Amino acid sequence: MRDLKTYLSVAPVISTLWFGSLAGLLIEINRFFPDALTFPFFFHFSY
Repeated sequence: MRDLKTYLSVAPVISTLWFGSLAGLLIEINRFFPDALTFPFFFHFSY
């Protein structure tokens, strides 16, 4: 039972850190490449 309480107290902290860092990464990508449908560093060919 103590292991379950430990898991339930650790999982929200880890998920909050994960989603917070993911949101920060997406915000920074959108700051450097606003309104991009394709990101130029993924595709190295030109049309």
